Amino acid sequence: MAESNATQVILTDDGIRIINAQNTADNAASGVANLNDPNLMSVIEKQTQAAQYAGLTSQYNVILARAKDASISTAALTTAYTNLSAFMKAILTDTTKASDVNRDTYKSLTGAYNTALSNVQNALNDSFNTDIDNMQSSVSVASQAASSAAIVASQATSTGNNASQVASQAASAANQASADYTALSAGVEDGSVVHITTKTVIDAAVIGTAEIADAAITDAKMGNISANHIITGSIDASKVTVAKLDAGNITTGTLSTDRLNVGKLSALSANLGDVTTGSLKGVDIVANTFSTPNGSFTTDANGNVVASNLTIRGVTNLVYNASLLGGSGTNIPGWGISNNGYYSSYTLHDGVPSIGFNASTGSGVWNIFAQSKLYPLNGLTGQPYSASVWFIDDGSEAAMKYQFTLAFFDANGNRLASGYAGNTWNGNPTSQGWAYKTINNIISPSTAVYVAIQYWAYNGTGHALFSSPMITQTAQSTGYQPDTGNVVSAGEIDGSVINGSTINGTTFNAGDIISSTYNTSRFYPTTITPAGLVATTGFNSMDGLRTEMSAGSFVTKYRAVHSSSNQYEAYDGVFSGDELALNSGFTNGIDMGFQQSVSGNQLTGQVVLSPLNGIHLWGSTQSIHFSGLQMNGTGITMNSYGNILADQGSTWWRVVDFSGKEIANFGTDVAGSNAIKFNRELDIGNFHINTGHTFTSWDKGAIHFAKGGGGAADIYAGAVNYTSLVKSSLLSVKRDVQKADTAYWAQLVNSIDLATYQYKSDDNTSHLRLSSIVDDVNVTKQWQLPDVFISRDENGKLSGVDDSVLLNATLATVQEQQKQIDQLNGHNMELEARLNKLEAKLNG
Repeated sequence: MAESNATQVILTDDGIRIINAQNTADNAASGVANLNDPNLMSVIEKQTQAAQYAGLTSQYNVILARAKDASISTAALTTAYTNLSAFMKAILTDTTKASDVNRDTYKSLTGAYNTALSNVQNALNDSFNTDIDNMQSSVSVASQAASSAAIVASQATSTGNNASQVASQAASAANQASADYTALSAGVEDGSVVHITTKTVIDAAVIGTAEIADAAITDAKMGNISANHIITGSIDASKVTVAKLDAGNITTGTLSTDRLNVGKLSALSANLGDVTTGSLKGVDIVANTFSTPNGSFTTDANGNVVASNLTIRGVTNLVYNASLLGGSGTNIPGWGISNNGYYSSYTLHDGVPSIGFNASTGSGVWNIFAQSKLYPLNGLTGQPYSASVWFIDDGSEAAMKYQFTLAFFDANGNRLASGYAGNTWNGNPTSQGWAYKTINNIISPSTAVYVAIQYWAYNGTGHALFSSPMITQTAQSTGYQPDTGNVVSAGEIDGSVINGSTINGTTFNAGDIISSTYNTSRFYPTTITPAGLVATTGFNSMDGLRTEMSAGSFVTKYRAVHSSSNQYEAYDGVFSGDELALNSGFTNGIDMGFQQSVSGNQLTGQVVLSPLNGIHLWGSTQSIHFSGLQMNGTGITMNSYGNILADQGSTWWRVVDFSGKEIANFGTDVAGSNAIKFNRELDIGNFHINTGHTFTSWDKGAIHFAKGGGGAADIYAGAVNYTSLVKSSLLSVKRDVQKADTAYWAQLVNSIDLATYQYKSDDNTSHLRLSSIVDDVNVTKQWQLPDVFISRDENGKLSGVDDSVLLNATLATVQEQQKQIDQLNGHNMELEARLNKLEAKLNG
């Protein structure tokens, strides 16, 4: 057997790099899968949640301490926090890898904690209002306490001086204690008196009632000293720390406020008076009323605010209207929507609507379909900014890409070429759950004036939505928070007139929210959005109506509220700069939010009026009706195919020239009495029909009367005048051709009964007519005419004599007669010859 030798494998640096690259790619693929799995909490989300949980814990500790000081029950809050904490600690134990997470449990625990927290905070607000009411009486106590503190300080100085003398005397006694150390070490009998004159050490001894006279005690530690026995001298107050001080014993002097530490203002019972200097920092102020010294800003107990100048600015989420309030169709206040972007209230992330894209970009084309309002940086350049958004893919081509962009802009609103960062990912052909996308630590350029986010789609067809966008001035993105700093809620401006002012970025609502069970979107009768959209809305028991006016567009919408199926009647009217479009159709389900568009497969009819393209009709119900001077149904209708339909009482549809002469009359009466008349030459291809009773072949070609299925058509006419009569008798078009029996045809011709007559329509001036008779009256025919000479129409009905057959039968008769003539001539010639011979004989 041959011996196997071990093979040595040597990895080069390039080989190791390839292996490392493969491992990195595998890890990245795993990370992407984790990000897309709704049942996993990714590493990025864990790190975000860890920071938020730390803030939540800090908040909980502060609220807990305040509640205990105010004697407010925190049992429910503690239970909710404990449950949430146990859940989060299990997940956040290792923030370097993704973990399974039950989203429903997390949402339930978070909701329970927020509810309990809100209840404790409300109770704290009520308690603090009570503290403010007691503030005035507490100030008086503070004043008395300050006076008493001054007296104690003075007494403490005197006591310190006495203590100094006692300490000097104690030094002499300590010298004696040294000489007596040996004796003391052996123990002291009860009742004995020991005189110590030198230094000594007393271990674990108890000195009962004793007097140290004229002695100095150096570096001594004494358990309890009764101040009643300190009767002379002074004590330096700076050398003494007083654990508890009875403010009632402070009777003189002044106590500086920087020496006063009061845990709660409710401990002060005196009136604080007017505080004119200093500042309150890091505290919550809860008061019945509040005002600045000069009255430039005041609030009363009812929450009314009066301010000379008031600026409300969001300082957390820099995305204006991140919650997409007031969105409808392609209009969202504070957002630029284009390239098939749209507002969706159906696809929500934690209750927040979304901006969607459901179309095709075209091959290799980047389309921006949404951009938030430009947020001013106010000079804060060179600072870190981060952004986040939630994304869901409802099915997109694999070659398609989506991008979430954090962008900076110059003073003219142009995006800086080097001032943006994007997070890009591929589409997925199957529907996916919500995915969290982030952009972190992007430094604002020195030339940046504004910041905003953008949504992009690229290279294909897809359906996806973005929700809950967030921009923060931080190095790391945070979870979504609504831009509440940009919204003024629960406030009113009453009894005021605004003159000569410019109001920007404000939504105006007229009246109260419409009271109707169908007003599920909480519309006002009239709303003006910051984007310039003016909308009016109304509801009744039968339908919902809405009108929207924006730059260059006027839209009316009708939505039915009742239907026997899932299709609800709907109409849209859209007036833009170059056309008026009226659409009829339906919505899939009731649409009281006016979100669905009457278009696509939901469109049943359309009328478009445009100066560019004229009138366009689409749908079986679309038509143009001309009523004339009456409203009783005597007009005509042109339908969407351009067909002309007469009303029931209509009689004519006419074409008239400028002078009033009728060019053509089309009879439209139901009875059919009114004919179609053309009062000018009618040209149909090469065939011209004019008013001179003439049919003209314009190109001088023959005129053919043909049957639709092939062959020549029969022609019925009166007298026919012609210069030549040609019968088609080509052998090439015939079959079963045989030589005719002229004797037979001659016999048939001779059997015909000829008659003279006049037509019933003839008058006295008509000439006498002669022909055979087709007896269509008598069952037993009185006029003989062989059937072969009779012509019938397409229904088999007798129509007349077939002159073509009769003519040729007559020709056969002539031929037969010619034969007889020839025979007779031959016989005559024979007789003549015989006669000539006979005469010759007789004569000679």
